[in-house]
Amino acid sequence: MNVLDTLRREFNGRVAFRERRPGVVQVLAPLFHEDGDMVDIFLDLADGNGKVRISDHGLTLMRLSFNLDVDTESRQRIFTRILSENRLQEQDGRLFLETEPDRLYPAILQFAQTVAKVSSMQYYRREVIQSLFYELLEQFILENLAEYNPRPRTLPIPEHDEYEVDFQFDINRRPLFLFGVRDNAKARLVTISCLEFMRRRIPFKSVIVHEDFEAGISRRDRQRITSASDKQFPSLDDFRENAGQFFAREASP
Repeated sequence: MNVLDTLRREFNGRVAFRERRPGVVQVLAPLFHEDGDMVDIFLDLADGNGKVRISDHGLTLMRLSFNLDVDTESRQRIFTRILSENRLQEQDGRLFLETEPDRLYPAILQFAQTVAKVSSMQYYRREVIQSLFYELLEQFILENLAEYNPRPRTLPIPEHDEYEVDFQFDINRRPLFLFGVRDNAKARLVTISCLEFMRRRIPFKSVIVHEDFEAGISRRDRQRITSASDKQFPSLDDFRENAGQFFAREASP
């Protein structure tokens, strides 16, 4: 019994095969993307090392590019992590997984699950947005608040780099210390930093930009950071909408 016969039995007959060219077979199986499209799966059977290569022949990244390009460092990092966690590889835009013939059925299921995860916009956008929060915040500041001369990663207490400020704006008698916050750990660090600056009588005004003030940090950390800070924007969208007006007021005599 060859590998295709074995696969047909393991799929309980719910699979079909189409030969695309000698040694390359497309697998038509009930494995789908979230939108209902069938996952593209090809078997390269003519591998010289005795293994079978399961591949998408480049169709996954092509599909993804219709809505999202993996064109930034953070997006590439997420994409690479998804592949490595599931033992897939990528070459010239093609995703593939090599397996022994007797492990072909579970390998196909693993391959299909990973491909669906890569191309799922709901999953991918959520992960990208979370990972890109600080990058998007920095991009907005440098592009839209450049007139206020933002200085990234400053150290109000030079001998303590744990109290680093994400951006400093020297636009009035008291500089603005701006922090981006997306989770409890950063909220606690910002709270501690602001309290330490106050303890040392460093003149400043703190500005906090949250990824999601309500859902991103716990109730206790919301209370602590609210007590320690001067101004908070509950989301990046809120900051984008209102930062210009806020900074204009701060810069006025």
